[in-house]
Amino acid sequence: MLLSLAGVAAGLFLLILGANCLVDGGAGIAKWIGVSGHVIGITLIAAATSLPELATSITASFEGYPGLAVGNVVGSNGFNIGMVLGIAVIIAGMGSSRFMVRDGWMVILSTVLFGVFSIGTISRVESIVLLVIFFLYVAYLFRVSRPSIVIEEDGSGRGRTYKLVLLTVVGFLMLFFGSPLLVRSSVVLADHLGVGNSLIGLSLIAAGTSLPELLTSIVAMTKKQTGIAVGNVLGSNIFNILLIIGLSGIIHPIDMAGIMNPGVVPGMILLTVLGILLSRKRMGKLQGAMLIFSYVLFFILMLPFAW
Repeated sequence: MLLSLAGVAAGLFLLILGANCLVDGGAGIAKWIGVSGHVIGITLIAAATSLPELATSITASFEGYPGLAVGNVVGSNGFNIGMVLGIAVIIAGMGSSRFMVRDGWMVILSTVLFGVFSIGTISRVESIVLLVIFFLYVAYLFRVSRPSIVIEEDGSGRGRTYKLVLLTVVGFLMLFFGSPLLVRSSVVLADHLGVGNSLIGLSLIAAGTSLPELLTSIVAMTKKQTGIAVGNVLGSNIFNILLIIGLSGIIHPIDMAGIMNPGVVPGMILLTVLGILLSRKRMGKLQGAMLIFSYVLFFILMLPFAW
């Protein structure tokens, strides 16, 4: 059991450190090509901070543990809306914008669609639908952002670009080695504790793989980069639902009835809708506290529903 705990800790460490490298590299490259802060947050930063979830869920699907894959996504999305957004709002407050409203509706639609597909088995056809929606939305975001390439006149820009690419490669390698270590150690730990894989995914792995989103949003809010902080949360949830579940379902159709009680997904949907509705107006410490309390309540209520 101690070796399993050490494996979980080491896997999380590699995932978090790897995600941080990807955030730094991805954000630098995005700024170099002239993309706005909100688009950076909802696309590249969200993708980078969600790579631990992606790597963990894909590894779990290939190794035959769909409960870990789905539990990771459901738990991470609840954690993002309740804890990450709630803490960010408490730190600096947050005003609304048309971009938040637009992307907030996309989060709700994606989550509800996932809820509908979760009735029974998520088939490969439904998984392809999720993937198509994801790529169409990302293409739309980049189209409306009108990126402009920034050209460096001296040699310093080229050297900095090489460093950003190196950071990105190092981050991918850490995720590559960290995700199987985390999954296998978590499965062994679940066996020792006598609990189901979905419960480990909903709790330990979900919170651990969501730490990059939490750290990134906290840093962004302290630096008054609200667009990156909010875009990170919204984009991460879209990424988790559409891309991760889509890829996991293509690898192997997901029998939701066999891995998770149907009470869990509706709880995540309600928490998501609450967070998005609150974000339509300016949020302060009260709204942040409401989100955190809602997540704690969600977590407590979902425990009996996890296998």
